[in-house]
Amino acid sequence: MLQVRAAQPSDRALLNHLLHSSAKTHTHLDWHSPQSWLGKRPFHIATQGDAAAGALAAPPDPLDTSWIRFAAINNGFTLNQVFDPMWLPTLSALRDLNVRRIACMLLDDWFVPQLKKWGFRQVNDVVVLLRPSNAPVKNRTALKGLRIRLARDSDIDAIDKVDAAFTTPWRYSKGTILQAMSQVEFCSVAELNGEIVGYQISSGERSAGHLARLAVSPHHQGKGIGHALLSEITRHFDRLGAPQITVNTQHDNMASLSLYRAFGFELTGDHYPVWQMMIS
Repeated sequence: MLQVRAAQPSDRALLNHLLHSSAKTHTHLDWHSPQSWLGKRPFHIATQGDAAAGALAAPPDPLDTSWIRFAAINNGFTLNQVFDPMWLPTLSALRDLNVRRIACMLLDDWFVPQLKKWGFRQVNDVVVLLRPSNAPVKNRTALKGLRIRLARDSDIDAIDKVDAAFTTPWRYSKGTILQAMSQVEFCSVAELNGEIVGYQISSGERSAGHLARLAVSPHHQGKGIGHALLSEITRHFDRLGAPQITVNTQHDNMASLSLYRAFGFELTGDHYPVWQMMIS
């Protein structure tokens, strides 16, 4: 019989084994490893004897937003057998934490039957765009008083305010922004008359670039700040000799799609469905 319990930091070895042995694994596209959520609520492990049958993690970050961060099932078990016993304590913990929305962005469809059973519905689609290094760019006159410079850790409070351009569940916490900045070599901010009004985080090197985050303060959108940041990104990767840059955005984010297309980005056909459930 399966036993379900809260995952603890001491379960790292058990989780590592599950990650390497599981035939079906979902990991949220963010800057955190599954192991980094150990000890945080809600994160449950289903065990049989000394082995892990599966795991389900959905800690909120920021505090009002929960994504399914990690889900895995070991061979020999069914989805219902493993995930249903973990779902009830997951919901209970989220209610205790006053979280009213949980989302899941899927890279493949093995988890869809479980999401449907729990009451999730598809609410969006994240699409992938690609820009080859020789793509043409629609130039735009630079905004007077605008300066692009490399970001510093001391900018975090200003960057966090800019990130308010993203609504729930897309906004990052301050901790996640710092985590992202620590993992990449290219992160810059846009200053308008000395005030930080935009920022970007990009990963990758000579082999390829990926624009992971681009935000402009809601009060300064439409002024060409995103265009200036993206210009710097394309120049950066062109200098490195990267053959391409990729970026993801919601399929209905018309402003972002228009900006990326102005720089020669085109849809690749890859996409990641986003499912959501409101918690009553």
